Amino acid sequence: MGPFEFIILFFSFIYTLALTHLLFAITRMIRHRRSLVFSWPHALWMLNALLLLCTNWISLWDFHRFDTMPLAAIAFGFVLVIGQYFVCALVTPDFEDGDSFDLRAFHEREGRTYLLTFLVLILFALVANAAALAAGVQAWANENWAVLAMTPPVILALTVRARWAQILAPLVLVALMVAVLVVYYPALTRG
Repeated sequence: MGPFEFIILFFSFIYTLALTHLLFAITRMIRHRRSLVFSWPHALWMLNALLLLCTNWISLWDFHRFDTMPLAAIAFGFVLVIGQYFVCALVTPDFEDGDSFDLRAFHEREGRTYLLTFLVLILFALVANAAALAAGVQAWANENWAVLAMTPPVILALTVRARWAQILAPLVLVALMVAVLVVYYPALTRG
């Protein structure tokens, strides 16, 4: 087992926990759909959490060719994975501990918290991507245009409470994450 496999195995546990939060909440929403008050903004932010999780996990592939992984790269990766976990955990209602199935109320009450978590993760990703260049991961540095472009939609959603902004912001983020996947990770190759 090389350093990449060793580290990715550890990170995978955290990614799995984050994904579990999303899937568990979605299955609860489906099961209780008759009493659910649906919220488009909340649903789109949950979709963003899922896309961000997938994009960040796939981007770790950029480290697979390294025989040595510097401690700084591992530390940056660890903080990114933890931030990703927080995004997924905070965007999902905790139905078992008393959250109602009113997702509009959940978004109004908790939206600022999970949007700030998105913003912190995005800002940290800018720093991590720049640092990855020093470790020889050119792709991460190249992706900073998209990461930087993700900042205004999150700020828009944080500052403008109007429904159009609450829907437009996560839609723009979805488009940016899909663009990153299509442009930088259309296929994973051993190379």
